[in-house]
Amino acid sequence: MSFADHLATLTKDQTQNPVLFILLGASNLARSFHGLKCCIERCILPRTATFLHAMGPGRGYVSRGGILNATYSPIIKSGIFEATRNIKKQKVVALITDIGNDIMYNISPDKIIDGLQHIFNVLDEIGANIVITSIPVDLERDISEFNFQILRSIYFPKSSVKYFQASNSIKSINQFILNTSNQKITVMNDMKRFIGIDKIHYSILKSPLAWSHIAEKLTAPLSTNVFPKLTTSDMALSMTNNIVQILLTDIFKIEKKTNQTF
Repeated sequence: MSFADHLATLTKDQTQNPVLFILLGASNLARSFHGLKCCIERCILPRTATFLHAMGPGRGYVSRGGILNATYSPIIKSGIFEATRNIKKQKVVALITDIGNDIMYNISPDKIIDGLQHIFNVLDEIGANIVITSIPVDLERDISEFNFQILRSIYFPKSSVKYFQASNSIKSINQFILNTSNQKITVMNDMKRFIGIDKIHYSILKSPLAWSHIAEKLTAPLSTNVFPKLTTSDMALSMTNNIVQILLTDIFKIEKKTNQTF
């Protein structure tokens, strides 16, 4: 289908009403944000999109987290939801991903689940369509206790969380996520195939496929006729932008955050 033919098939709603995307996550989202944003914008043309995002390496949903001197407020206290409360007559699509860092900050699964439920409630108030990814690892099957300790010392050097604690928390949180699936909440429980050797981040080679898959779910409520596809160059540019963001804004504070960044 040519671009002209694509435009001819769109309804008035699809061409005129803007869409707000609320993107919540940690390192995987931060690494790929630029490419995901560009991909979504391409898919919904000529409809316009705006993006609000709360993300960053090591970021938690209910606990403060980060890496080195880059620390981030909990996503539920970042101010992003207050910024959405006055939205009217606008389609809203939200992504909740990279859930799990809070576990390594010794936050109980019940508190993490309460935080996720709070996010669901706020997003429901503004009529958002939600896409959420479960934690894509089964600790007992995918990571030995020895490897867990190595990964903990690399990514969460101050954490004292035990192997069995993390395993039980993942199971509880994933069960909650799976049970939330409904017409407004799409649960993605198939991201494990894209995970790299550290079992935390998407493989560099598989990242374009992983985020194309997520972009497809995010744009599905918009009835677009264009299949989302992120390229390797999209991902390379995204990772470069992420490094610059972390250094200039999050660590050295040389540049200020944009109004869309929380």
